[in-house]
Amino acid sequence: MNKNILYYLLAITLVASCKRDDDHVFDKSPDDRLNETLKAYQTAITSSPYGWNGNLFTADGTLYRFYFSFNDSNRVVMYSDFDSATSSSSMESSYRLKALQQPSLLFDSYSYIHILSDPDASVNGGSVGVGLKSDFEFAIDSVSTDSISLTGRFNGSKLTFKKATQADKTIWSAKQVANGVLNFRNYWKFLSYWKRLNYRGADYELQFDTTTKKVTVSWGTGSQATSATSKYYFWANGVYFLDPITNGSITIPGFSITGFTDGALTSQVMNVTVNGTAATIKGAVPTTTAPPLNPDVKNAITRWRNQAIAGGNYWISLNGFHKNGVDDAFNIRSLKNDSAEFYFLLYQPNQAGGDAFVNVYLDTLHTPLGLVGINGSWVKQTITKTTGLTRVTEDSVNSKIPWPASGPAQQTRQQMFSGTGNYYFVQSSEITYDQVSVDDPSTWITWYWVF
Repeated sequence: MNKNILYYLLAITLVASCKRDDDHVFDKSPDDRLNETLKAYQTAITSSPYGWNGNLFTADGTLYRFYFSFNDSNRVVMYSDFDSATSSSSMESSYRLKALQQPSLLFDSYSYIHILSDPDASVNGGSVGVGLKSDFEFAIDSVSTDSISLTGRFNGSKLTFKKATQADKTIWSAKQVANGVLNFRNYWKFLSYWKRLNYRGADYELQFDTTTKKVTVSWGTGSQATSATSKYYFWANGVYFLDPITNGSITIPGFSITGFTDGALTSQVMNVTVNGTAATIKGAVPTTTAPPLNPDVKNAITRWRNQAIAGGNYWISLNGFHKNGVDDAFNIRSLKNDSAEFYFLLYQPNQAGGDAFVNVYLDTLHTPLGLVGINGSWVKQTITKTTGLTRVTEDSVNSKIPWPASGPAQQTRQQMFSGTGNYYFVQSSEITYDQVSVDDPSTWITWYWVF
């Protein structure tokens, strides 16, 4: 028994000896080392004389551009390209460096960076309860002489700082970023669905997805057609691409907007500069023999149909046709069927009688399952695989509840099957496709996937 006690005491002595040796691995305590790390990070973020340009990628990958200037009093001044207000006026708020699971940067009073994560969807246009899936507390991943990388602690959004130059700071303070946000609004005044940048003698078709801030640029024709996609942000008086578009020896980093001339569909012009060289953006009018430049157009219609057919589901449109610059051009949202109100247009391919194109109404209780009364048609689609051109024809009309003889429903029906009935389909976002008239490129309908 005494021998066991002796062994036990010897073991304790050895452990204690090891612990004393471990204590000498570092010459300072963990708390001291942590405080020194936080102090070094504080020095790093306040040491840039002209502040920092920040790229914030939300959990969905959407890019927002920021400017930050930190001081030693835990105050930060920022701009953002989120909208015209955040890009034209600076905002000062507070920040902290704190040791959580790892050293972290916390924006601890409401600021522009909080707008993206605000759970109120009316603030940022995101989803109720989650906003745009961004963060305002960030773990610090790495720090170098001219950049800092961080990761959001809740949604995992990515934030990178890059030291700003004096010219960068001036672009923000002189409201050139705000000018870019405001100038870009004129882009949406183009009546034609198709817009093309003409630069150094070549046409580049532009397709902007504002929900995820991506742009697809297409050029060439036939077998030479190609496209590239990049995230975009607002910068000196215009729109710039995170990944510049490269066509051989030509590089397009984006464009600065210098003017816009409004007018008829074919006379509208946006004057821009690319790499300091004058260029133009104009509305285009593709035809059945000269299709859009985007090579994906020939495949989009097949994906659109197959996505619904595979699950036995359908596509919906909440506003009907956009025409000549006007959303819901036929005022279809005013439709009523007795006391029931218009809910949405529905297109369901591959039904027993063909494709179904119908108006759907909602009962007076506005319950999701209270669908009543449908008027619509059986539809046939003929697709030219080499170009994606789609011919939409009406096979027959619902005889039990026919289309109204006049008004928004009849106008919508006439547009769907008007003229040649030719359309091109474009995937405009992850959940939307646009069906664009060939006869009149100022006319299109957007289909949403809600499943």
